[in-house]
Amino acid sequence: NPAASIGLYVDCGSIYEVPYFHGATHLLERMAFKSTTNRSHLRLVREIEAIGGNTSASASREQMSYTIDALKTYVPEMVEVLIDSVRNPAFLDWEVNEELRKMKVEIAELAKNPMGLLMEAVHSAGYSGALANPLYAHESALDRLNGELLEEFMTENFTAARIVLAASGVEHEELLQVVEPLTSDLPNVPRQGEPKSQYTGGDFRQHTGGEATHFALAFEVPGWNNEKEAVIATVLQMLMGGGGSFSAGGPGKGMHSWLYLRILNEYQQVQSCTAFTSIFNNTGLFGIYGCS
Repeated sequence: NPAASIGLYVDCGSIYEVPYFHGATHLLERMAFKSTTNRSHLRLVREIEAIGGNTSASASREQMSYTIDALKTYVPEMVEVLIDSVRNPAFLDWEVNEELRKMKVEIAELAKNPMGLLMEAVHSAGYSGALANPLYAHESALDRLNGELLEEFMTENFTAARIVLAASGVEHEELLQVVEPLTSDLPNVPRQGEPKSQYTGGDFRQHTGGEATHFALAFEVPGWNNEKEAVIATVLQMLMGGGGSFSAGGPGKGMHSWLYLRILNEYQQVQSCTAFTSIFNNTGLFGIYGCS
């Protein structure tokens, strides 16, 4: 395979947001691969285009990931661009403000997405502590989010003990030769314990005035630190499957899963029914979302 994929993963997500930092993870995800102290955004884009590369970034409650894909002949360039983007963001005011405007639109769209709202609600209702923190910023937080706050958040959380760099399609020794000079000065401070969360259970209800009723019912399951049982939950999710009353994937797509056979095929008033999992290090959720 001539392609290579390199990812940098950080133990840093919304669970690490104290109230002062609320929304920082959401904004950091949107600021990925923007201007750095060494490159303008335009130069960064041109360099990635020149090697036929593709970049992406994502944030969850416990981790952030930054990835780059290209031909393996460009591994040194890939690594340098990736590490520069993560370690040296410039957080230019105009770029931050542009992403804040986009976040405002995204938050407004989320309010119109019942499934997205319910996925946030099962966490805030089901947990007390860090896992109850929202993944998306509240609109009220946007006015105080800025580059200085992001720098503080990164200084506190992007430390050597909490960063992993992984690759596929690359020889290990070759990767080390490129990575070590660019990361040897990362702050090697003692790793802090993960913020505490406690599954408590609870409920959330919101009257929308719409014709459809959306619901989610979830239960606690073991986290990835209990790998065997966490995998069982993901297998059960696949067996239960589900989907919408109309399958856009063509005849027979997913039609033999339990939720299709026993819910969607039996009760015509049900518009959608889907199993989901949300699994973390020490705990997780397994549930069913539906709309009728």
